[in-house]
Amino acid sequence: MVKKDEVLKHKELGKVVVKQDNRDDGQKLKDFIKENISSMLGSDGEPDLGKIRDILGLSSLNGYELKFPGKGIANALYSAPIYKELKNIDENKSNKINENFIIKGDNLDALKILAKGYTNKIKMIYIDPPYNTMNNDFIYNDNFRADFDAVARISGLIDESGNKSKNLEEMERIFKGTRTHSAWLCFMYPRLKLARDLLKDDGVIFISIDDNEQANLKLLCDEIFGEENFVACLPRVTKKAGKSTDKIALNHDYLLCYGSCNLSQIEVDESDYKERDEFFDERGGYKLNQTLDYNSLQYSKTMDYEIKIDNKTFYAGSDKELFLQRAIGNHNKIDWVWRWSKDKFDFGLKNGFVEIRNNRIYTKTYYKCKISDKKPYKIEYSDRTKNVSSLEFIDNKYSNDNANKNLQSILGQKNIFDYSKSVEMVKFLISQTCSDTKNDIILDFFAGSGTTAHAVMAQNLADNGNRKFILVQLDESIDEKKSKTAFEFCKNELKSEIPNISDITIERVKRAKKALNSQMEFSVYEMTDEPDIDVEENLFGARQIINPLDLVTNMLLKSGNEISGKNIECVIENRLYKVGNDYFVLDLLQKDDKELFKVLDKDRNGNVYADIYINCDIEVWLNFYAKFKERLRIL
Repeated sequence: MVKKDEVLKHKELGKVVVKQDNRDDGQKLKDFIKENISSMLGSDGEPDLGKIRDILGLSSLNGYELKFPGKGIANALYSAPIYKELKNIDENKSNKINENFIIKGDNLDALKILAKGYTNKIKMIYIDPPYNTMNNDFIYNDNFRADFDAVARISGLIDESGNKSKNLEEMERIFKGTRTHSAWLCFMYPRLKLARDLLKDDGVIFISIDDNEQANLKLLCDEIFGEENFVACLPRVTKKAGKSTDKIALNHDYLLCYGSCNLSQIEVDESDYKERDEFFDERGGYKLNQTLDYNSLQYSKTMDYEIKIDNKTFYAGSDKELFLQRAIGNHNKIDWVWRWSKDKFDFGLKNGFVEIRNNRIYTKTYYKCKISDKKPYKIEYSDRTKNVSSLEFIDNKYSNDNANKNLQSILGQKNIFDYSKSVEMVKFLISQTCSDTKNDIILDFFAGSGTTAHAVMAQNLADNGNRKFILVQLDESIDEKKSKTAFEFCKNELKSEIPNISDITIERVKRAKKALNSQMEFSVYEMTDEPDIDVEENLFGARQIINPLDLVTNMLLKSGNEISGKNIECVIENRLYKVGNDYFVLDLLQKDDKELFKVLDKDRNGNVYADIYINCDIEVWLNFYAKFKERLRIL
């Protein structure tokens, strides 16, 4: 196959003959590194031997880092180019491009496609990757990918005769035994690096994980996202009950968080404020959670005073003799005092913020109000909030049990997914990280049952938001023996020819949309190879006519734009579209194209983007190139 970069070089010159490549192997390797693996380049733009050795794991220098077999190959997979594009496979295609979409296929490819238009544009990523539980092999076999083989050849791990080095044989042995820590890390490494590239500067990523790989994932994320961007490792309850066992029941996993995460205050539970008084209608309920006196504060004479209520005198610590000793200077640095000053106490007593129980003075904490922090004291009304706790997700509403009940209600079937995540959990994450503009993009590239899309739709309805979702799910076949319920659901209810996980992902999102009465539309794409071209035979007319909206979608991505149909204007049907000031040329007439040329001549603002595999006569192409080459960008 002649790849796009080769086609581009010759198409821009209007040539139809590919010259023989006479470069020596060393030059080929240098060129490949420059074009595809920028992390191996030095400051002068030339391949840096030290960096190459480090990336391939051949460095003899010792330092603090996470090392594992195959790390160099995993890094090269991150940098390897992608030659795939998206094809809309919706059953009932609407004549529009949706901002929300699901991609079927390998998420490594999908992330590279998305990188072209979504780099530094994703606000939140949530993923629930394979936990490497040692019970099942990974479905994703990265060592069988074509680009894995190409990288291995370029790296010298496969010679010209196809013989594998001992290092590569060892790597493949590790990769094929996918239950190993090294294989799992090699699998995650390029995907997380691509995810990092997609995140906005103030973006955040949440990763569900359990004890099998939590420690390794923490080190990996420290390297990729930066240790300084670590936010928290939050335990999450998975289930409340445990099987009878002589071991500790495993009832939790973790949510690892990295990024620029300024979490919002959250409302407290009103049910915790159970006490009522005459101020209930305006202040809500209250609770008595603290006595007024305290014995672990720095001693201050002004905070150690007598309090008289109804002919009864109270002292901090409830001991008059100790009070008198403190008054003449016999006190510790930390000793009994009141928490409130005399003035604040007098205000609180007068306005009902004080209660006597068991001969102790308590302060009331109301749900809807508090005393101001500064003089002149006044009552301030607001809904009470608190910081997000590191134990936020131990509530059962975030558990797998709760998630499974929700999924069952949507799909009308039990036990289709054993470990789906809670909509409430992802909703909470969205509300915390995407609350400023409510117009952010949320990505999940291990979509599973489609929880993230469900949560985005639900949160948008909850706060009138306009957030978008992007899901990626491998079209992974369902093993009838291992997952009989899911297999039969796809086969019998969804009428899938070959039941796979992505069928359930898509169906769950459809049903969630209907159940919520959401107006959010979404598209479904699969990934296909870019056209295979024999440049020597025929450079032009290489692409067959495909769905114009698919072509516009891919051109939008390749030009650095998000997928959106909001501002797309059809200028000449199936041939010329406009987005903002830019034009996208899908097709040129074979003999003459005065109409299209006239439009572009009239409007000289913006760029002109052309599909690299455009159908046209060579003379038409040369005229087109000559007229618009200053504005022309070939995709």
